[in-house]
Amino acid sequence: MVKIAFIGTGNMASAIANGVIKSNILSCDQIMLFDKNTEQYKKFPKECNTANNINELCSFADYIFLSVKPQNINEVLNDIKRENVSKKVFVSICAGITVESIEKELNGAKIIRTMPNTPLLIGQGVTALCRNSAVTDEEFKFVTSLFASSGYTAELKESEINAITAVTSSSPAYVYYFIKSMLDGAKKLGLDGDNLLEMICRTFIGASNMVLSDSRSVDELIKMVKSPNGTTERALNVFESEGLSSIIEKAMIACAERADELSKLN
Repeated sequence: MVKIAFIGTGNMASAIANGVIKSNILSCDQIMLFDKNTEQYKKFPKECNTANNINELCSFADYIFLSVKPQNINEVLNDIKRENVSKKVFVSICAGITVESIEKELNGAKIIRTMPNTPLLIGQGVTALCRNSAVTDEEFKFVTSLFASSGYTAELKESEINAITAVTSSSPAYVYYFIKSMLDGAKKLGLDGDNLLEMICRTFIGASNMVLSDSRSVDELIKMVKSPNGTTERALNVFESEGLSSIIEKAMIACAERADELSKLN
């Protein structure tokens, strides 16, 4: 019976655990938690196991999720390397922490690095994964299935992980920002109904699903909405004149550069 454990039990850890339990991939007795802040355990089903220390957790689990804040990872790895973990698979969800930096501390252990995003919390996340050569196809497939229980997954090269942070991991905040800006704009137009936010959000959902399901390109779908000299064209002309596309590109580059900086700190 495969067992997994989480060192650090924040929102991402609880999303993964609750997703695999809800999908019947694992049961609570196959999951162990460890966190200095035991109040975090309330996010998990009470039937999940809890560990008193790293030693107990490492003895229990086949797959160990490193889900602490990046600034705390070295302390955790120092505790782990005192244990016999040669057959364990470590799954990192720590932003900016490279496979190489974990390997260095754990003497070439099996490492899977992941970059999930917050919609994982509602079962609609996007998770990028990469691995080192010590991880078998079967092990990688199993870990991928855990994340797939809460959304979409894609395997990337590690050299792409910092860049994908700007595309999938940080980008929910871009969408929230755009939604907030549209909401503020709608209110300035005199709209203030109780259902205004839902209308905006459902427009995003519908448009996104149309991009995924329609055979036409994004540019063609824009043309579908944009009539010559019409309302949509007027709005898009403002985007163009204000350089919105360039602003988004610059923001994504800044995001990826910060991910690179975090990687170099460890």
